[in-house]
Amino acid sequence: MPRPKRSQPEEPVRLKIKKGDTVEVITGKDKGKRGQITAAYPKQNKVLVGGINMLVHHMKDRPSNRAGATGINQVQKGGRLEKEAPLFCAKVMLVCPKCDRPTRVGFAFHEGPEKPSRRKYRVCKHPDCGKAIDDRGPVRPA
Repeated sequence: MPRPKRSQPEEPVRLKIKKGDTVEVITGKDKGKRGQITAAYPKQNKVLVGGINMLVHHMKDRPSNRAGATGINQVQKGGRLEKEAPLFCAKVMLVCPKCDRPTRVGFAFHEGPEKPSRRKYRVCKHPDCGKAIDDRGPVRPA
């Protein structure tokens, strides 16, 4: 039986960051850069960050596979193609939108008038911030 890769978990991981969040890279060649998450892959424990971890792929001109293409349309242009590669989740840290610093993520629950709701929201774990990261935040009873 083949052993699984070390960086790939056996089951999907519950990520504390999601698509649309601003993150800062904390290790590697792009350390200190910030970007927005464009895609999350919880099964691989990776995220795709816009403009970070760019790879250059060199391609030759090659014939097009499209049926009916004639003349100049028969050739697909080559050259240097730059694309983003996924980053391991542990290499990025969420940037708190309130205090604008990289932070760890905690969770809190909404408080209701009768019983605590099971609705979670994310909070900044900086001792001098502690505010809600999500737009929904805590709901106060009316």
